[in-house]
Amino acid sequence: MPQIMVVDDSRTQRYVINQYLAQLDCEVISCESGEDALFKVSEKVPDLIILDVEMPGLSGFETCKALRGLLQDHWVPIIYLTARTEPKDIVEGLNVGGDTYISKPVHEDVLSAIAKAMLKVSSIQAELMKANQKLDEVAHYDVLTQVMNRRGYEDMFERLWKDHHRKKAPLTIMIMDIDHFKKYNDNYGHIQGDQCLRQVAQTLKSALKRPIDILARYGGEEFVVLLPGTDEEGAQIVAERFIQAMQKAQIAHEFSDTQPYVTVSIGLSQVRFGQETRKDVLQRADKALYEAKESGRNCVK
Repeated sequence: MPQIMVVDDSRTQRYVINQYLAQLDCEVISCESGEDALFKVSEKVPDLIILDVEMPGLSGFETCKALRGLLQDHWVPIIYLTARTEPKDIVEGLNVGGDTYISKPVHEDVLSAIAKAMLKVSSIQAELMKANQKLDEVAHYDVLTQVMNRRGYEDMFERLWKDHHRKKAPLTIMIMDIDHFKKYNDNYGHIQGDQCLRQVAQTLKSALKRPIDILARYGGEEFVVLLPGTDEEGAQIVAERFIQAMQKAQIAHEFSDTQPYVTVSIGLSQVRFGQETRKDVLQRADKALYEAKESGRNCVK
């Protein structure tokens, strides 16, 4: 059931509008001021907002501008109710984010027709947002392993970098490589190799205990992990959990020079905010990965 928010300082006007909207089979949320509307929208976003222009405190135009700032990219149609029909007033209202006007006194059929049209547009917009979210998920996830892909990782790393730098919170990155994966492919075949990649990805994913931790396929047989709010010591614990999870999974690899099952080598580094770029911290993790391989693989550096 669509939700329509009616914002008007007049109790009588709110009652009349609510009666007009009754035929639309919708839920009406009444607000007596712009401040009240902002508070309620911050808790739950309606499908349509009907907004009086002349109100004490925040005017309709000021409320509309604040609502657009609050909602950001989430578009909700806003209908003004007003007796001010001068061109400059209409232009001002539309410029701050309103979508259309209904002149007072409000005619029931006009309000009903415009509200129906705006709800239809709102519904289409909601469907487009869902479709875009699906496309975004597809663009950011690796089809083979069902974890985030490199593009998704890079977007998240950039976002976390800015957020943690501002908060002065620790952030650690890991790069890991499946040991002797070329030998696995050469001897078991690429179809089995793909199955191995899927198994490794899911094993690593299950070893992460927090939903905020990010696992991504970096490329080929390499994976990358972002651990928000985690220092090097905490990341070491997570990395050892990966090593143990792979041991427990026992994905057979009789051609490995390390163990008779698939193992991973891991390099990790904690971000030094203000001292290096994202490329720098990635290079340090990559260097640590190389050291892990040089140290016999199946370990963390």
